[in-house]
Amino acid sequence: MLRKSALFISLFFSLSLSAQKPLVWEVLGMTTYTNNYQDGDARMEPRFPPALVSQYEGQEVSISGYLIPVDVEANTYALSKNPFTSCFFCGNAGPETVIELRFAKAPGRFATDTFVMVKGTLQLNRDGYGLFFILKNVSLNG
Repeated sequence: MLRKSALFISLFFSLSLSAQKPLVWEVLGMTTYTNNYQDGDARMEPRFPPALVSQYEGQEVSISGYLIPVDVEANTYALSKNPFTSCFFCGNAGPETVIELRFAKAPGRFATDTFVMVKGTLQLNRDGYGLFFILKNVSLNG
């Protein structure tokens, strides 16, 4: 019995260490930003919450949302918390509701607003240009 328990615990920890962390939009939504208009240059400078930085940055995460094809030929996609008609690109939501996706392999064509779960490595974009969140080496998850 003791051997079975030790085997179970060992298997549980090895699976939990290799699995991606679930990321929810509410955690990303804690990000705030200021608009910076220096030298005729407009930038949104994000301030990421400590929990996002310490627990998710550089980690493999999974998250669900609406796929937005930005430029299919260039393999450029975004994942949105909201459907296209209510998303950041239409001016109906904030920049904390969208993630740039960099697929490991070209994912093919998707219809706008396809609801998907993806996984990838989270990078926080601090430079004020582009989207605040980037997922690298993205693949469909599920």
